Amino acid sequence: MLSRAQVDPFVRSRGAVLRVVYLADEKGRIVPFLDRLLRLVRRLEGRSLETVVEALRRQERRVRDASRLAGIARTIVEWCEFVPPPGSDQLEAARQEIFAARGAMWPPVPGDALAPFAAAAAVRGISPEALQHALYDDRPGARRLHRVPDGDGRALLARYNLELARGVLRDATRIELRTRGGWRDVFRAVKSAGLMHELVREGKRYRLVLTGPAAAFVVRPARYGVRFARVLPVLARSPGWRVDAEIERRGELCTLRLSGRARANTGSAPVGGEPRRERYDSAWERRFVRDFRASSWAKREGWRLTRERSPLSSGGVVFLPDFTIRHDDGREAAVELVGFWTPEYLTAKVAKVRAADGVPLVLVVAKSLAVGDAADALDDVGGNRIVWCGLRPRVGDVMRVVDRVARQL
Repeated sequence: MLSRAQVDPFVRSRGAVLRVVYLADEKGRIVPFLDRLLRLVRRLEGRSLETVVEALRRQERRVRDASRLAGIARTIVEWCEFVPPPGSDQLEAARQEIFAARGAMWPPVPGDALAPFAAAAAVRGISPEALQHALYDDRPGARRLHRVPDGDGRALLARYNLELARGVLRDATRIELRTRGGWRDVFRAVKSAGLMHELVREGKRYRLVLTGPAAAFVVRPARYGVRFARVLPVLARSPGWRVDAEIERRGELCTLRLSGRARANTGSAPVGGEPRRERYDSAWERRFVRDFRASSWAKREGWRLTRERSPLSSGGVVFLPDFTIRHDDGREAAVELVGFWTPEYLTAKVAKVRAADGVPLVLVVAKSLAVGDAADALDDVGGNRIVWCGLRPRVGDVMRVVDRVARQL
């Protein structure tokens, strides 16, 4: 995460409205420069973190704004993977042995500088000179560059702009998130980070309200801010998203709006994420999507399928379906595919179906994979929202139930 010194020079205010001055490539010079920085770092693979940081710092002579370069360099370093040198976990014990040996050989005499290292080096199978050279290689700056991501200059530009946004949001007291998809990943990130949140429904859409790191009642804002920072990169991979935040800046309350989409045009400097392929939780989901998109009947009747676009909330229960199936006339229904079952998992699913009285939800259940009494529990729900199937659900069977449920609500 960028420091305040690397973020504050690029935040502008007009009244109570904040604006982030993103790095843009309007003249086509920025992306090639970022490509060169990445090539430089790739040539340093296996070298220490200190070496990488110094190599990036020396590029100051090539830029006009050292603050920008410092932020870009930190973005690159945090993007890369560094690992401890081999044997660094044994250095603490080696130092104790060496210091004890030196104490036994006190006072030193000319020419015995390596004598205290001899015994410890012999035990570890290296030379005294090598042990002396690596004696403090367990410090953070001695970690070795293990992997540089495959991204190019455009990906680095988008990532740096995203880091600027994250740096500003560390002073947020309240944040509202809206997205056109990717809710499943966003909720996972919010819950794994342990953030305080509330889901608010607005018609057919939702907004997720988060407590910011600068809220008055947050006990450890720095630690909470680090956890909060994990959410924005996940949100940036959504098809389209927006953040409205209240920022406490120099004792005053300001507002900040961020927006972007996954395939960002970094030439105009929006905050965007790296494009990604559509992900599925199982081969069962992938096969259902393939069958649906190959169905001429669904196309002819005007039905379209997308991965989950928004969460559902009913009876105080919030859950994320696998798919949304939407008709051209605006009718829609959520579809959840269920494969392998345990009694506990089935019970949770049944509770969600029962809670969804005002929500168009269809559950597709592989009956042959249900276990024990759990199948009977599903029978109690009734068949109006349940599609029983074998190992491969038929699109026609699912769509008949979807059409009925969507008409009823």
